[in-house]
Parts: sequence; structure tokens; C-alpha cells
Amino acid sequence: MDDQIQYPWQQTILDAFLSPPRELPGKIGIALRTISARLKEAHQLDLSEQMALDDGLHGLQVLMSEMTSQPHEDNQGERKKIA
Repeated sequence: MDDQIQYPWQQTILDAFLSPPRELPGKIGIALRTISARLKEAHQLDLSEQMALDDGLHGLQVLMSEMTSQPHEDNQGERKKIA
């Protein structure tokens, strides 16, 4: 695990940010499900982890926004926008 990671669920966010574009939707989905599961345990969260979860969700929203606004190559090598 990375030195900056304080909570296990943060690894899924890091994995999403480091994944190649073709794997990005799946990695984002994994991160969102992991965060959702952790939020269901809200009674166990301290303020620091709550803030980290908020930051993680915001980062994933930015990543999803970038993913949908950036063109990608299809099988024929043509670039097109993901919608």
C-alpha cells in the first residue's frame, strides 16, 4: 500500500487513477462500491475518515468528468468522445 493511504478503501481510488483508459469505468465502479460499503458503516467513521471519503468521492467525480470529456481511440484507431 502507498505511504499516503490511511484507509484500505483508498487503494481502490488510487487504482482507478492509475488504470489505463479502457479499464477506467470498471475501476471507478469498484471504488464507488467500496466507498458506498464503507459509508454504510457510518457509525464507525471518525471525522478524518469522513473527510477522506468526501475527498475520494470528489476525486472520482472529477475523474469521471474527465473520462467522459476526453476522446479515446476505437478499434480502428479513430478517436471519438466517450458519452
